Amino acid sequence: MTSANYSYIIDSSAWIEYFGGNQKSIKIKDIIENELIATSIIAIAEVADKFERENRPLNQVLNFIQSRAAILPLTFDIALLAAKLKKEIRKRNSKFGLTDALHLATASKENSIFITTDNDFSGLSKVVII
Repeated sequence: MTSANYSYIIDSSAWIEYFGGNQKSIKIKDIIENELIATSIIAIAEVADKFERENRPLNQVLNFIQSRAAILPLTFDIALLAAKLKKEIRKRNSKFGLTDALHLATASKENSIFITTDNDFSGLSKVVII
């Protein structure tokens, strides 16, 4: 897959904040609505999971995400990079999980800035925590 030079990769936490309409959503609104963005298929699963658990309607949210962002697949290379990233980051942050590493690996493979609200990504390069 060739990169479309996405400026940002949007984490599930950032999507959830965006749809929440709170103060954090204002900070991410310009990026989501005006930049070339993508998101991981894993972020889609996490957003769907949260909406299902909360019995919130999902179709409009998914339609919007698909209209604004490229949905990036989980690939062999991303899986291998995620394992390496998790091992390295766990040296500093014992809470850093494989799913977080998969998101970060996706952004890294795309050479994009990762947008999240998750403080587990604190101190990492090319990460913006909203």
